[in-house]
Amino acid sequence: MPLLNLSFIKENVSDEPEFIAELLSVFKSDLIKDYEALNNAIEEGNFERIRTDAHKVKSGLRSLGVESCWTKLQIIEDLGKAAADLDQIRALNADILPQIPVLLSEVDECMNSY
Repeated sequence: MPLLNLSFIKENVSDEPEFIAELLSVFKSDLIKDYEALNNAIEEGNFERIRTDAHKVKSGLRSLGVESCWTKLQIIEDLGKAAADLDQIRALNADILPQIPVLLSEVDECMNSY
């Protein structure tokens, strides 16, 4: 099952091919940068940065309808805000981590089709 929800984008954002291609391009560059920052914050145990970085990543994924990841990121964000349970944050992040390259590959495929 694909992670990228193109139907969600077309229904909730735009169905214009040029806009979708630009949206995906921006999303891809932001995801790489923001997810790396989140991983660094988790490694450092910096709860405030975990909260803010999880929020950034979550927002991008939510705007593209990638529900399987953004719901876990919401929990990470909430735990960061509460400065609680770094082990659970790490476990949730470990669930998300293998999905990121798959999602980026799907974004590339979609961008190449436009």
